Amino acid sequence: KNVFKEFLGYFVVAIIGALFAISLRIFIIEPYIVPTPSMAPTLLVGDHVLVNKVAYKLSKISRGDIVALYSPVENKDLVKRVIGLPKEEVFLSEDGNIYINGQRLFEPYLPKNLEAYYNNELFRLNEDEYFLMGDNRNNSSDSRVFGPVKSNKIFGKILFIYGPISRIGRVK
Repeated sequence: KNVFKEFLGYFVVAIIGALFAISLRIFIIEPYIVPTPSMAPTLLVGDHVLVNKVAYKLSKISRGDIVALYSPVENKDLVKRVIGLPKEEVFLSEDGNIYINGQRLFEPYLPKNLEAYYNNELFRLNEDEYFLMGDNRNNSSDSRVFGPVKSNKIFGKILFIYGPISRIGRVK
């Protein structure tokens, strides 16, 4: 009888722990493996990252954030950087610079030797639209291809690289 009660106690603890872990993954933090080189060198193919799924329920999406989103054109998740915010004009100049409402965007996270190629394109963002780009500008399918993204397609903020061991750290 005591063995059964002890077993039942462990079983209940295991069920509660499993429910907690599943809830944590579904609603709060989700592990994700970077599938493409579009965010290199910030994130590399195969990096294991944690996505904070409640970040944008508690605060606003900010320029420079690295976000996880549902692809507007494919049935997969993507990771991109927020470049343009709602109601802004984003101009991609053939001189390799980005201008937000006429002001050049400073991007310290990009590699110093990057020579980005743009086609003098202007994007006007509506309410609740964001312009997203990969840091690997010449090898990224992003808002230049699929257009601005609504906030309901953005499901979290990339916070931390937890693998491989040599790359562990906060994402900048």
